[in-house]
Amino acid sequence: MRLLKLVLLVVSLCIMCSLATTAPAAGPELIAFYTPAVGGTGYILGAGVVTVTNKYLPELKMVHESTTGSMEIVRRMMQREAQKKDCFGLFGTVDAWNAMYGKNEYAGKPFAGIRALTYVLGTDVYLVVPTNSPIKSWADVKGRRIGIGGPGSTSANTALYLLEEYGIFKKDFKPYYFVYRETVEGIQNDSLDGGILVGGYPVAAYSELATQRAVRIVPVDEKILKKVTTEHPYYYRAVIKAKSYKGLEQDTPVLGFTTAIYAHDAMSTDLVYKVIKNLFEHKADYYAIHASAKDMSVEDVAKGIPIPFHPGAIKYLKEIGAMK
Repeated sequence: MRLLKLVLLVVSLCIMCSLATTAPAAGPELIAFYTPAVGGTGYILGAGVVTVTNKYLPELKMVHESTTGSMEIVRRMMQREAQKKDCFGLFGTVDAWNAMYGKNEYAGKPFAGIRALTYVLGTDVYLVVPTNSPIKSWADVKGRRIGIGGPGSTSANTALYLLEEYGIFKKDFKPYYFVYRETVEGIQNDSLDGGILVGGYPVAAYSELATQRAVRIVPVDEKILKKVTTEHPYYYRAVIKAKSYKGLEQDTPVLGFTTAIYAHDAMSTDLVYKVIKNLFEHKADYYAIHASAKDMSVEDVAKGIPIPFHPGAIKYLKEIGAMK
């Protein structure tokens, strides 16, 4: 009996050793890539960056994660930094500036380690209302039900800031912190009087809405556009051309903000260099994702970005002559 037990023990140890030596090695750590909510151009382009990265750098295993907006992206990136884990985020430079220096919504909780990689696109801000709406100006939002974007999103923060330039504050209307899908549905079923939709042209959520409901974009006054863009370099004036969308009958001036890709400064120079180099070297794949992907160019890498760049990005951008 004692001999039998000894034999069984030896066999068990052999099996365990065999399993240990044949078990697959742990794969690389997943790298989160955070984007705004589904329906916006930022979400689409972020998915494109992940696709191009995983296609040519499969050893990195990047994962796309959508959020409610910029504040959530910043919060998640700060958590990853504290955990000494890698991550990337795509969102508006407005929030990158405020987050880094602890201003406005980020007061008391600055993200000092945030670093830029490259400008990605210009993001236009549309105030969308039904064609027959009495809202002709942003000032007419007073007392109305408006979907302004996800809580803490650059779209919501920009909309509230712009409304304040018209003398309209949160107490003066009924803001709903809806993401794109909820805003589109609200305008379709009249539970909202209007809503904020943002993105690079063409904005998918607006294109979809315009096929279901007669809608228009409310213009921004030129005087306010000049004031805002003069005071804040990450904002710009844009014009949505007549006929560029179904039912849009005239050129419509709007405000926009720049959007970029970010990392945190604890991430290795080699990793960031590898990701940004791969993205620029496979622009054809990336450009096929959406028309706005072509906004990312060597000439505009630093466009509207008011914070420092990551050393890995600087290394590559200097190599291609995009940065001195």
